[in-house]
Amino acid sequence: MAAAGDEPPDLPPTPDFDSYPIEAAIGHVAAEDDGRVVRLTWSDGRESRYHAIWLRDNGSDPENLNLGTREQNTDITAIPPDIRAAEASVDSAGALVVRWTPGETVSRFHPGWLRVHDYSHGRRQDDAAGDKIVWDGASLPVPPTFDGAAILEDDTVLEDWLRAIAAYGIGLLRDVPAAPGMVARVAARIGPVRETNFGRLYDVQVRTGPGSNAYSAMALTPHTDLPTREYQPGLQFLHCVTNDAAGGAALMVDGLRLARHFETEEPAVYRALTEIPWPCSNRAEDTDYRWEGPVIRLDPAGRVAEVRVVPFIRAPLAVPFEQVDEAYGSLRAFFAAVNDPAFQMRFDYHPGDLVGMDNRRVLHGRAAYDPAAGERWLQGCYVEREELDSRLRILARRRREREVVVG
Repeated sequence: MAAAGDEPPDLPPTPDFDSYPIEAAIGHVAAEDDGRVVRLTWSDGRESRYHAIWLRDNGSDPENLNLGTREQNTDITAIPPDIRAAEASVDSAGALVVRWTPGETVSRFHPGWLRVHDYSHGRRQDDAAGDKIVWDGASLPVPPTFDGAAILEDDTVLEDWLRAIAAYGIGLLRDVPAAPGMVARVAARIGPVRETNFGRLYDVQVRTGPGSNAYSAMALTPHTDLPTREYQPGLQFLHCVTNDAAGGAALMVDGLRLARHFETEEPAVYRALTEIPWPCSNRAEDTDYRWEGPVIRLDPAGRVAEVRVVPFIRAPLAVPFEQVDEAYGSLRAFFAAVNDPAFQMRFDYHPGDLVGMDNRRVLHGRAAYDPAAGERWLQGCYVEREELDSRLRILARRRREREVVVG
């Protein structure tokens, strides 16, 4: 298998900044359907088919691609609607070469890039985050845990930790320096910190006139943060600066596990949770954010996209009269499961612990604690979910580049 550093120097650039291993060489090439489709037969026997318009749109020729930015120069309306492959072949470097008609433009395509983007074998799955692993209290009693002492410099630990967050929705770092502001420095290794009405950083500790139940010592039922926003934060990070209080154990619940439970065991409840919108309001003196949506939101393919619920900031329900009993019944069933120890992960915070979680998947809460017995201070911040995917792609790209150099 050839990697980017082993390739012939005359292979064409890819229409992005990534590198693509050449897993198989292009063998036979044919233009079909009067040039509207190009079919490749690879050295391992696989056949791939690409539409002419798709190839022309993604061509790496200078007319189409800005090599400095890897962005298209050509507007889609500038490509003739009857674009066809007049000729298709493989050159001496192993690249696909297509001459287009109308016009005389010639495009060359990197074989590794073509193979990865072969949509004729199904929709390409982005492997940045990998597969999600569903868990409960028995299968994952504590978070995947990593040594965070060198998290600001060590890309290997960073990638391992982020892959755990992507897979499980949660990952814990131990021995991060227990200093105020450190959570923002760690989060910035992933992407920009999202500022909210709670600030760029927020301190979870007992306050006078708290403004939120989070700033008290009371128990908090596991929940997601800021469902009052149209786009609730994707990632949340909590860093333990100080904790010598009695109690206050962290409680975590996998929203995907809850969704699977209701879908299979109580389908009527699942339908209500995915369809009936619940309103939320933050009820603060100086901000008034409101949004409503189902507890479990599905994407167009019917997969769980997010969980959105906080039990203590529900606004008055506003649904048709005949849906009220169903709405409350389904919410009661949901929180009965949330509070079931069988679904819960439970662990104590120690100074230097820093937990990252998918705020639109994992519900987090805590047991009550006694502030008179000691201080408990967590600092938190938010980052968007897509920053995780972007950082994982970049870390994987740099790792592949290092492997090529070493090899």
